[in-house]
Amino acid sequence: MPIYEYRCSECGQSFEKWQRSMVCEEAARCPKCGSQKVKKAISVFGSIGGGSSSGDSCAPTSGG
Repeated sequence: MPIYEYRCSECGQSFEKWQRSMVCEEAARCPKCGSQKVKKAISVFGSIGGGSSSGDSCAPTSGG
């Protein structure tokens, strides 16, 4: 079951909602203000590569 991220156009609250399928989407409501004026946000998750150079990566490092 996919999780979609939304952002409320009324109050700016960001939230996630479980949906049964992309075809059968239920109307999303903001949990903070109850508005239905919400937009799907671009979801960024589990990306590989493009890591930071600050050294706080989980990837193994080479060298000594």
